[in-house]
Amino acid sequence: MEFKDIEYVLAISKYHNITKAAESLYVTQPNLSTYIKNMEKRLGITLFKREGNKIDLTFEGEMFLESGIKMLQQRDTLMNKLNESVDSERGRLKLSVPLLRGSYLIPLIIPAFQKKYPNVHIILSEGDSTESEKDVKNGISDLAIFNKPFRKLDLDHEVIYQEEMLLVMHKGHPLSKKAKKVKESKYPWMDIELCKDESFIMHSPSQHTGRVERHIFDEANINPNIILETKNFEASVRLVGLNYGLTFIPESHMKYISNEDNLMFCSVGNPTINMDFIAAYVNKDYLSKYAKDFIKISKECFQQENSAINYLSTLSNDSELRSLKNAAV
Repeated sequence: MEFKDIEYVLAISKYHNITKAAESLYVTQPNLSTYIKNMEKRLGITLFKREGNKIDLTFEGEMFLESGIKMLQQRDTLMNKLNESVDSERGRLKLSVPLLRGSYLIPLIIPAFQKKYPNVHIILSEGDSTESEKDVKNGISDLAIFNKPFRKLDLDHEVIYQEEMLLVMHKGHPLSKKAKKVKESKYPWMDIELCKDESFIMHSPSQHTGRVERHIFDEANINPNIILETKNFEASVRLVGLNYGLTFIPESHMKYISNEDNLMFCSVGNPTINMDFIAAYVNKDYLSKYAKDFIKISKECFQQENSAINYLSTLSNDSELRSLKNAAV
């Protein structure tokens, strides 16, 4: 048995599709199909069962992959240690990030990391937060960066930074006048119960943001009027800018909204809804020196980023806060 056997089986089990697995492995679909057929013959077991275009592991395939993942993790741990013994600044880092956040996470962190570790090759995997979590569990990634879910997380992790979930509405919306200035929040605070009859642009429940949104409504015992569901933060915010419903976004996305002049950002909750953005891994003792440094550099980058976001929050809602103060006089 070769490591390539395990890697090929792992890719197919992830995508449940030969073509997509072949693309991720940079081989052709016919070559991958032939390889798997010959491997099953060589090992004397059937690893996959096929139903239409979908491919799943057999019971024997699950046993093979469970042990195979451990072998890949042991291989990678050994190679990292060997690389560090020869050159602590050489090796490879397998990283998983949520696809939507990757658009700003990658340019924010990667340049700073590779300035210190120019000889560390980064292998990037992108998907939603659930896929990122699975990538770490299955040994596809050394570590993943995503929002910590509400449920118990079966991975070791540490907080990189904390951000607030914000309600977004058009400045001309009638509810904008009902926001309050509260001591505990840097944004105007909105009672979510006042929004029970409003129309909402929601994010997919496969996204952490979408799950947080539904949690907010569940806690308030509100059945929201969902006029659109999307995975695209930019699209949802642009629609609000056209006064087409309300939406939510994580605070860190504020900096990347192209035009926020007609938008109002509000805190909700008691008094706010905060989310932990984490680095998750199987065991920190297994991480290479540069993987641990990647986490450290990420924290430093986000600390600088948060300073910019805090400044933006002051500018973004300055006029609203002045209006609230004047209304109270």
